Amino acid sequence: MVEQMIKTIYKATIQKSGIYWAISVPEIAGLYSQTLSRETVAEMTREAIAFWFEVDPHDFDIELVFIG
Repeated sequence: MVEQMIKTIYKATIQKSGIYWAISVPEIAGLYSQTLSRETVAEMTREAIAFWFEVDPHDFDIELVFIG
C-alpha cells in the first residue's frame, strides 16, 4: 500500500512594485521576496518558503494570487 502525502499549500500574494514583482505569504509573517520577472515569481516564491522552513522546494504546493 502506498500512502499519499498531503502537501501544505501556501498562498502567495504578488503585486507589481516599480520594476519588481513583490511577493508575500501572509500566513508566514515576515516572509517577503521579489523578482524582476513575472515568469520567475513561482520559482522565487518556492525558494523563499523552502529557505524559511529549511525544506525541499517540492515538499509543499503554492497558490499565486496576483493583485492589482
